[in-house]
Amino acid sequence: MIRHLSYLLALLYCFVWLRIPDIAGVAFPLQRMVAWTALAVILARAAVKGALPLGPQIRSFLRVAVLFLAFLLVNLVQKLAYGETQFHLLYFLMDFSKYVAIFTVAFVIYYALSSGLAGEERFVRNVVLSGACSILLVFTFLSLYLLGFRSDSTLLAPSFGGALGVWPTSGFWPRLAGTAAEPQQLSVLLLTPLLLMLTRASIRHYWPLAGLGLLAMLLSQSKFAVISCAFVALYLLLVYKEKRKAIIGVLVLATPFLALLLLRLPTFADTLTQGTEAGAFVERIENLVLMLDVIRNHAFFGIGPGQYGVFRGIMLFGDPGYAPGYYPNMDFLKIFAEVGLVGFLIVVIMMGSLIRFAYRAYRQVPHGKQERYLAFFLGALAIFCNMLIGYELLHVFFWVNVGVLIYLAEASHKPLQARNPAPA
Repeated sequence: MIRHLSYLLALLYCFVWLRIPDIAGVAFPLQRMVAWTALAVILARAAVKGALPLGPQIRSFLRVAVLFLAFLLVNLVQKLAYGETQFHLLYFLMDFSKYVAIFTVAFVIYYALSSGLAGEERFVRNVVLSGACSILLVFTFLSLYLLGFRSDSTLLAPSFGGALGVWPTSGFWPRLAGTAAEPQQLSVLLLTPLLLMLTRASIRHYWPLAGLGLLAMLLSQSKFAVISCAFVALYLLLVYKEKRKAIIGVLVLATPFLALLLLRLPTFADTLTQGTEAGAFVERIENLVLMLDVIRNHAFFGIGPGQYGVFRGIMLFGDPGYAPGYYPNMDFLKIFAEVGLVGFLIVVIMMGSLIRFAYRAYRQVPHGKQERYLAFFLGALAIFCNMLIGYELLHVFFWVNVGVLIYLAEASHKPLQARNPAPA
């Protein structure tokens, strides 16, 4: 069962939006449903077989994850005890379930691979296949949009005013969102599968799809797409060291054309024209101003998990029911606002230790797997950077990378290799 669930999570890597119909107004993305199922299976397995064989890093990760979840529950008790009149229990439960899902995904991926229940090669192929299917769907949605097709269905992809998977703009070219929740997310969602397509073992077969993936990221018209393209260039320079001069030459020649393309895309053009009056800047400044009130009145424990939309509605519109599910375009701002300095420090410690561990482990990974490790590492690093101006923390795909990185790093240590046989 764990094997099939881990393979399914890999296949769903790029399908962030895929969901069943809402139940009582609550969305149930398939990725999270698989994660919750995996948690039940893992707990049942531990109950039957006893303690699971785990490496030191995943144990440290689990300790911090459990500490954070316990803090969320204490936070809930504190809010209820003080009679917070505008505290919405439903939104707390929604966010709490998301945290449970993401931590579970990292653990299940690690455990399935390290125990040999899932094969590494097949798992990676599934991630690549997920990226390939997502890229093809992105351009399918674009074609349907240009042909005039409109749909309000939101099960496979988001619909923006009837435009499935694309965000209409003031110009001819819409912003591509595809299977992501919104265009900015697409610019990082495709990165890990794309880098895996560019490994020496895969590039011969996948370079056309990788090229389409790059184009899809650019046509998302997200400012972060430029950073994702820079990560692709960095990956090529690190992997194909013998061709660095040629790669640098191509990059130098291509840069002016890419800049011209970006300037002609309506969203980039509008942002440059409007400057700091652009909607994205105004919204982020608005949220930073709200943060000042959080620091003054809720510095240590925050306003409560899942409560940012309610808080924003009260502060800006005097109505707690005004967009209570609102999510600011800054993960770390949301975390600090909702769980305060205490919860924020727990998350920062977790992230910092994961990045430090993954970076230091790179040289210990066998040479034959360094390209794969680097793809997952740079993909995770790009997603982490995007958390500064986006919302990726509570999405599953980042934590798939985390689980794979911990597995690949720990599998490179001989004592762990002896304990956990290499999967077929």
